[in-house]
Amino acid sequence: MVRRVKGLRFLRKSVLWLVSALALSAAHAADPEDGRNAVAAAEKAVAAARAENALWTSAEDALRQARRALEGGDAAAAIRHANFASEQAALGIAQKRYSLTR
Repeated sequence: MVRRVKGLRFLRKSVLWLVSALALSAAHAADPEDGRNAVAAAEKAVAAARAENALWTSAEDALRQARRALEGGDAAAAIRHANFASEQAALGIAQKRYSLTR
């Protein structure tokens, strides 16, 4: 049980670190190609969460917003929303894997 909790904490910290790093890079350079890559990564993360029946609606909504921002030419917003979608998808999977009892 302790190992599972530590693993969940590590996953949570890793996801937050990754999202922070991606957000920082997005703030410095909002290249349309970076936006497309971020949206593609978010689509994979959301698909993985959907496959495990662990998809949060917040991940789906953020992915939708990322796609709209990319279509509108706002790469920085697309990256921000895509990163949030990826984070929410990862947390949904982590929640599903978490033990229901202690």
